[in-house]
Amino acid sequence: RASATVMMEMKCDSNLSTWEFEACKFLSHQAFSHWKVKVLVNALSAMNAPVDLTCVRCPSDARHRAGYSPRHNRIWVCANRLWNPFEYRRVLTHELVHAFDFARAKIDPGNCVHMACTELRAWNLSGECDLWTKWFSFLGEDMINRKQRCVREGALASLLDSDRCQDIYVARGAIEEA
Repeated sequence: RASATVMMEMKCDSNLSTWEFEACKFLSHQAFSHWKVKVLVNALSAMNAPVDLTCVRCPSDARHRAGYSPRHNRIWVCANRLWNPFEYRRVLTHELVHAFDFARAKIDPGNCVHMACTELRAWNLSGECDLWTKWFSFLGEDMINRKQRCVREGALASLLDSDRCQDIYVARGAIEEA
């Protein structure tokens, strides 16, 4: 059984300013106190698959705010692009779901169906499509179906950003199959 006090070790890019470094450290500390992050970090620890967290400086035109590298078992977060603690927690949770999926299943990063499955889970479980985070854009719509559409749209966008699933028809088919 994993301890409730397991923490990810945070590393930081030497290109970060002192303010960005301190902000990333603070946001990470805040995120680690959230129950979803604790559950995922402890589960990864229990599976002997602890993940490294690295705060990096990203170019201003970067498409991503964070990512997970299964090859290095590392989550990287753009410290210069995330300032809201709630958004930071959701993004970190999203990437931790990917780390969990790669640790528990034999996911082939080149298989669009496998990637669609982990993207759907990450978008659904991270809170990025929860009603309270998207309440303004959900007004006047069927709330349950809107969350489902948000998850599918987010997963589709993530697949289209990947190297192997850039074809819209392949990506949509993978989401339907997953």
